[in-house]
Amino acid sequence: MKFSDVPRIFLAPVLIAAAVAVATLVPEAKAHHTVSGSFPATVCPGALGGGTSQITLPDKNLPIRTISGKSATLKIQKTLILPGSSAPIFVSGNPGSEVAFQTISGSGMAAAVCSVGGPDQWFIGGSGGVTSQSILEIINSGLSDSTVQIFPFNSKVALAPIALTIRANSDRQVRLASIVPGSESVALHIVTDSGRVTSFLLDHRTSGLKDLGSSFVSPVNAPVNISYIAGLYGSTAKATSLMRFLVPGNLTANVHLTIFSQGGTFTPVGFDSLAIAHQHVVDVPLPKLELSGPYGIEITSDQPILAATLTRTSFGGGDFAWANQLTPISRFRVNLGGVKGQFFFIGKSLALNAQWKDAKGRSQKILITGDTSASWSPIDALGVVTFTPLTKLPIYGGAFLLNASGGLSYLPLLANQLVSGAQEPIADIRTLAR
Repeated sequence: MKFSDVPRIFLAPVLIAAAVAVATLVPEAKAHHTVSGSFPATVCPGALGGGTSQITLPDKNLPIRTISGKSATLKIQKTLILPGSSAPIFVSGNPGSEVAFQTISGSGMAAAVCSVGGPDQWFIGGSGGVTSQSILEIINSGLSDSTVQIFPFNSKVALAPIALTIRANSDRQVRLASIVPGSESVALHIVTDSGRVTSFLLDHRTSGLKDLGSSFVSPVNAPVNISYIAGLYGSTAKATSLMRFLVPGNLTANVHLTIFSQGGTFTPVGFDSLAIAHQHVVDVPLPKLELSGPYGIEITSDQPILAATLTRTSFGGGDFAWANQLTPISRFRVNLGGVKGQFFFIGKSLALNAQWKDAKGRSQKILITGDTSASWSPIDALGVVTFTPLTKLPIYGGAFLLNASGGLSYLPLLANQLVSGAQEPIADIRTLAR
């Protein structure tokens, strides 16, 4: 009997079964894929204002290059500490965080975590007053020209935006006093219209021949309703602090502050319901808080808000430091370059590990836990430290660093090099079945 003679009634079940098999197996084959992860490159600021700098790397053998417009060739560095230069530094992607330390004169010390950058960067801090020597550095690490807009705010009004073009593989430095002339209370919003741009703000102040200190202002991505600042210096016998706020929206914000310390949590007098006018930079002094160790602040608001803390010290030659809103910690490695620091963390039922090597090269490890906050005050200066959260709940961390001359710097614990994932195609002959 020929195939054509087979009754159609017998062929129908066979064809239906084949169709079901194809419909079932082919999508399943297509669902198989592989996700590859990579770390984006970061950019470190150049030595600003005539200062000297060094950059600490979390690992050796990292490819880097200077951003100077002359070359885009990466070179392997077989060291953990790089001498800084006037040109910014481009560091290839890795699971750690690089830190730029800068000294201009006197006892001042400024530290900045090298950054990926992004389309929006907010800087809550700085001054354009008579003592200001502050500099905004805008870096284009890409290979084509970039355009950016600067939206300045002062204590009275939102000012007109300033448009700039940054040439490929170069940076541009702008005096803060030329952006907001005469304004003591300043905030900036840097918007990138095109290109790969990273910005840094160094707040540096002098009075005649006297250096008043310097500090980097850490960038923030967006205003939020709940945020945290951690690792603040608690000795008011030698320091005073203030809060700086900006509500970029169109409604006045009702703000509440909670202080987290080793002795518990409390709200300072006058900060249980603080009204902050919108689109004005508002400075509010913090009351004197004589605390035995570092502390942190929770800021809650009924409107999205940006906030920062400024601490001024009087011991040594005097210095100041800006601390800004934090993002949650993920596992990362950072090189503190032999600087002594004290750490503070905020979170619910927080738990994380810190691993490092002591001066003799021996591996050390400590478990840091707390119900709502925890502090860590290592006895010795630290080099490379790895922080590993042990809970899925968010943990916010920061540190204050002190040098022998009394220079103060706040360092946010940020894993800026988060993994970016992409699907890799897989050749599968089953996907060609019909």
